[in-house]
Amino acid sequence: MASIQQYKIPRSQVDVEGLAQEFFKYFRISVEDTEVLHQDPARRDALIAELYASPAVKPSFMAADMVGENPTPAQVDQYLAAANAGIARLTPPQSLEERVLRLHIASAAVNVLGQYKLRYALQDHYDLKSKVVVRYTKLLDDWTKKFLSERSSESSGKAISEQAMRTPSTPQTPLSPPPTQHRGKAKAISADEIACYLNNAHTLLRKQFEHSPPPGGEEDYKGLWSLESYTTRVREDQIDHEFVISLGGMDRAAVPMGREEVRYLLTYSTLA
Repeated sequence: MASIQQYKIPRSQVDVEGLAQEFFKYFRISVEDTEVLHQDPARRDALIAELYASPAVKPSFMAADMVGENPTPAQVDQYLAAANAGIARLTPPQSLEERVLRLHIASAAVNVLGQYKLRYALQDHYDLKSKVVVRYTKLLDDWTKKFLSERSSESSGKAISEQAMRTPSTPQTPLSPPPTQHRGKAKAISADEIACYLNNAHTLLRKQFEHSPPPGGEEDYKGLWSLESYTTRVREDQIDHEFVISLGGMDRAAVPMGREEVRYLLTYSTLA
């Protein structure tokens, strides 16, 4: 297996916002196309089967199936460029067939991006990897809430219009978006609890949490973690918060993190 050293990039070349926007693009497409295709499951399943029946399409999203076991950095770039060109041609989708194909491309591309442009490329820059994930998660959460709210309003409006002449109106249960990309246990930490922890950092001490990263998230953070210490100081007239986190996925290494990075950890964690 080729060394991942070839994929690493200097800290000065890390574009946090650019990477976050790429992840957001792929995940946004996945949410949008999945939601639309869900409206006609039979047709969706038939189209997926038809797509994967083609010998030109691999029925897989694994990075190795897309770019091979040991791609060069140039080959990774070529694959992502071709994927982005394909997505551009299919945006906006003109049919369910195009949605199925766009969803396949985006789902595969995000795995290639995550493996080679985030986990491998930024292996020496854990803090920057975390910033990328925190940023794209925020972008996706904000967009998803708006998108699902609009979809809910459209569905409710259509249902009310169709039933108005037949039955009395009844209270509608609005569609509330689920925790975006959350793969943790059933009892996730609520937004109010997260705010309380961050505003009272000492309450994190002597507790253990289990982190389950979202797709494309930092796998090194997966598993048990705890707060070792917390400090505040004034830096350039701004209050700076530093949390030192012990990460089980990194052999209990102590990693300094900022407030938003800890918020991300808590968002995808449960009490152990």
